Amino acid sequence: MIPADDRRTACISSQIGCPVGCKFCASGIGGLDGNLSAGRIIEQVWRLGRLPEVDRISNVVFMGMGEPLSNFQAVMAAVRRLATLPPAGLGISARKITISTVGLPHAIEKLARELELPVTLALSLHAPNDELRSTLIPWAEYTNIPELLEACQAWFAKTGREITLEYILLGGVNDRPEHARELAELAKTIRANVNLIRYNEVKGMPFDRPDDDAVRVFQDILRAKHVNTHIRASRGRDIAAACGQLRHERNG
Repeated sequence: MIPADDRRTACISSQIGCPVGCKFCASGIGGLDGNLSAGRIIEQVWRLGRLPEVDRISNVVFMGMGEPLSNFQAVMAAVRRLATLPPAGLGISARKITISTVGLPHAIEKLARELELPVTLALSLHAPNDELRSTLIPWAEYTNIPELLEACQAWFAKTGREITLEYILLGGVNDRPEHARELAELAKTIRANVNLIRYNEVKGMPFDRPDDDAVRVFQDILRAKHVNTHIRASRGRDIAAACGQLRHERNG
């Protein structure tokens, strides 16, 4: 549960482990153990809503373990139930539910057809060109950035809802000024905003968290090119639950 002002956001998982295997993310270290059912997805939100410090969950983000669009049917069933008014559902507006994907063009187009569920789409881009992206995200070999942006444009044309481009900044890897300029050119081809995320350290992975100056310069370059850009605050680093740190642990 992520508290922020008047919001209480549930960051939830759609799978046990992850099949994508992004080089900087702990969730894919052990691969995929299985999909979560719609009931188990909903249970995460329900349990977080019962915490003593939570009045009610106001927002949901599918940004925990797993690739939501590779568990499409269960995720859609969960979203429908989350958006249904009580007592049958939890009464969370679909507009306050975000589905984050590493990029499956056909699944994005399929999601766009779910017009009764006006969710927010977030694309985990993490690199401004295919060459660099393919070194960070193994699934990038199955598609390319132009195909992803075309699917996102089709999403906007059908839903009218702006896309969020998520970009994890890895110190010395994808956080240079030239990367910011490339990213700005991509972002301006579609209706999108950019979320910059500082890398959260994972033991055993060869990446560093960028320094604050590099992050500010990166953001300034994007804003100078009229790209709506925000730096996402890191939450949960103290308990290894921040973005990219969630990991399936086995007992025994």
